[in-house]
Amino acid sequence: MGAWSLYFLTKFGLHLAGVITLAPLFNLLLAGLLSWPLSRPLGYRPAPVRDQAWPDGLMSHEPSHAFVADPHDPGAHAAQESAERATRRRLRWLAWARAALAWPLAGALAYHESALPPLSRLAQNWSAIRTFSADYLIELASRFVSPVLVAALAGGLVVWWLARRRLRWSGWVWLGLLLVGLQTGAQTVQGWLAPTAPVGDSAGHGVQPYDISLDAKLPLATAQLDDFVSRFYASERGKVLRFPTQGEPAFDLLILSVCSLSWDDIEFAGLADAPLLKRLDVVFRQFNSAASYSGPAVLRLLHAGCGQAVQSELYGAAPPACFLLRNLERAGFAPNLLLNHDGQFDGFAEQLRVASGVDLQSGASLPGGNTVPVAMRSFDGSPLLDDYALLSSWWKAHVGGNQRVALLYNTISLHDGNQVPGMSSRSSIDTYKPRAHKLFADMERMLAMIEASGRPTVVVLVPEHGGAVRGDAGQIAGLRDYPTAAVTHVPAGVALFNLGPAAKRAPGQPPVVVEQVSSYTSLFAVVASLRHGGPAAAEPQRLSAVAKALPPIAWVAENDTTRVVRQGGRSFLQLSGSGWRELSH
Repeated sequence: MGAWSLYFLTKFGLHLAGVITLAPLFNLLLAGLLSWPLSRPLGYRPAPVRDQAWPDGLMSHEPSHAFVADPHDPGAHAAQESAERATRRRLRWLAWARAALAWPLAGALAYHESALPPLSRLAQNWSAIRTFSADYLIELASRFVSPVLVAALAGGLVVWWLARRRLRWSGWVWLGLLLVGLQTGAQTVQGWLAPTAPVGDSAGHGVQPYDISLDAKLPLATAQLDDFVSRFYASERGKVLRFPTQGEPAFDLLILSVCSLSWDDIEFAGLADAPLLKRLDVVFRQFNSAASYSGPAVLRLLHAGCGQAVQSELYGAAPPACFLLRNLERAGFAPNLLLNHDGQFDGFAEQLRVASGVDLQSGASLPGGNTVPVAMRSFDGSPLLDDYALLSSWWKAHVGGNQRVALLYNTISLHDGNQVPGMSSRSSIDTYKPRAHKLFADMERMLAMIEASGRPTVVVLVPEHGGAVRGDAGQIAGLRDYPTAAVTHVPAGVALFNLGPAAKRAPGQPPVVVEQVSSYTSLFAVVASLRHGGPAAAEPQRLSAVAKALPPIAWVAENDTTRVVRQGGRSFLQLSGSGWRELSH
């Protein structure tokens, strides 16, 4: 096996570190290919060549009983030398052919065992990726190189080099593959023998239809998770949120849709105690955005009138009751959409138009909108407007009117790859913290302006997804192909302004906290209760009763090729066309 043993030993280390998941069968086949001795033609016995640098794998240690020509016969000796040269050429070509086959197989196998998304994702998203700026592409490429991993590989290479003449590494490779194979086989058998989880009855008594236990210590069978997800979506299809339509709403509604902000990102940026979060009167501790990309996440927000749907269903026809902004319009609000970007990337603005059914405003369409300053450049080079300047311009243009407005404001100021003029670092990971601090300060200033206006207003904070600033579960920083909890666990909540003395929290009084897992329908159920009950429904006791009445849901998140189920402190990942595997945290 020669130097190829280093390849397998390196993967053993990565497997033990949780970076990759070793596939024993495929590795055994590859090891067999690399260890198989290259054949030699019969009828001769080549003399040993001491001063020849042989390619790895050419020398055969098997004894040969072939005829050796008489060394005193010049003709026979010449024929033997000619045969040996031909054999060496043949063996050299065989070795090169084997290497040409082994290298791509080894690379494909290592990629398959890693947590990186399938290469098909690159092909599917190529039209979007090609719009990335050159700086952003270079930054993304640099993230695949971990200094710690490079140092560990270098140390392993030194150990292998020093011990290569004292240890037969190929034996350790075969032993390691055998042990990993036995471990994987034992886990598979345990999964097959795992008991079937209980299912609640159709009337809804006892256990919820999708509330199966995922807390078992033994590995779960694939059929359990598949059944869990199927029943979850079937149950969610029956949920419909209805907004009251009698009378006029007593408040304006501002929905702040923030791209790339999760609880994990907030911890990274040191914003857990930010004044913006303390403004929230209702806090959803376990809010699941259910998606890790902007398009599907905003579509889920705009479908908040119904329960959580399979992602593919978001792009087709949906019942009229599912569309949030249309429901708000029937409830007496004038719907508005506002972006701090042009919305051209990946057809984002067009998706909003189709799913919302209302006209799209941009910063340039506002009175004085052309004077809103550009704060930074997006990952595709397009301009991003200053959040506070844009929001305050919109507020000043609408605050004097009598019409109650429901504004959906979308900002991508925290998106990966954004470039901020004047900052020394061009890494968007380095600039995330100052960008997050500025966005929180801008939002806080906006809320202070709303409060000072005296106009009754309900503000909903609902990020699209996290930015994966620190990376997780085998994903590099900024990569969100796997909708893990670090990406979809986002800070959501409701803040109330000028709804009367009873709605104002006393100094030091904590907000109402929703502890159970929840998503968009639960969030806007609070808004629907305020629309129905008016200022009286904003009292903390009433809000607490509403929060307790919200039904918990299961934690299921997905993209078009991946799905994550989370429960009982465990997370399970399913890739398109493959089974489930548990994610390490």
